[in-house]
Amino acid sequence: ELYKTMYNEEYGFGGMLAFDVGSLKKADDLMELMQNRNLGYLAVSLGFYKTLFNAPGTGTSSEIPEEEQKKMGLSDGLIRMSIGLDNNIERTYLEMKKCMIEKGVL
Repeated sequence: ELYKTMYNEEYGFGGMLAFDVGSLKKADDLMELMQNRNLGYLAVSLGFYKTLFNAPGTGTSSEIPEEEQKKMGLSDGLIRMSIGLDNNIERTYLEMKKCMIEKGVL
C-alpha cells in the first residue's frame, strides 16, 4: 500500500534518500569524499537541480535539542540526499557505492 502512495506513474519515485552511516565522523567523511568525486555537493538545504547531501542533525535540525533529535530518530550519522538531474545515474550509483565501501559504510 505504501508503494502505491509513493509511486507516480509519470515519473516514478522521488529522488530523496536517507541513510544512517553510524556516526557524524563517517557521515562527514563520506559526504566529503562524494563531493570530491563530483557526485554532488554538501548543502544546507536540498532544493537544487543537482545532487545535494547533508547531515541534518548538525545542519538544518541542529536547533532541535539533542534529546528531541534522539526521540525523533535523527541520529548523528544520518545523511539526507536529494538526487539531482544526472546524465548517467548508473555511473553515479556505482561511484557512490565505491565511496561507501571505501569509508566502511558497506
